[in-house]
Amino acid sequence: MRLILGIDPGKSGGLSVIDENLNLIATYSMPTVKVGGKDKVCPKGLQAIFESHAIDLAVIEKVGARPGQGVVSMFSFGDSYGVVRALAEVYAARLVFATPQEWKGHQYLIGLSKEQTAEVAFEIFKAPGIYGRKRKDGTPSVKDGISDSLMIAKYGIRLLE
Repeated sequence: MRLILGIDPGKSGGLSVIDENLNLIATYSMPTVKVGGKDKVCPKGLQAIFESHAIDLAVIEKVGARPGQGVVSMFSFGDSYGVVRALAEVYAARLVFATPQEWKGHQYLIGLSKEQTAEVAFEIFKAPGIYGRKRKDGTPSVKDGISDSLMIAKYGIRLLE
């Protein structure tokens, strides 16, 4: 059975492993480590995730700078993106990049809120990692890094050869 890894890069991102039949294998919040008092993506934590699965295809969300985003935050994100990309290049049999417009568009998710995307991902995968602690109003918080990475992985199924 071929495994697909979907990656929502960045400190608050996530990684999800599914098989080609839409079976959930695992979800992970992006591993982080404190460096100089700031959270950074943890290369060793990512390496452990990659080593625990024989990934046939990794799909990384391809994102860029947004207007008004600061230089420090963009450098930090670029650092995280580079760590994720390097490990995916080493450990996955194949690596592709997909813009949000690509992976969302192919699944009719454009225009949906984070909560709505999480609902779709939960309906398909029943992944417990999608929802976090309850908010003051009693609704569960959404871990959009997990739900997005699941839907990125699902998009990857169409890219299998």
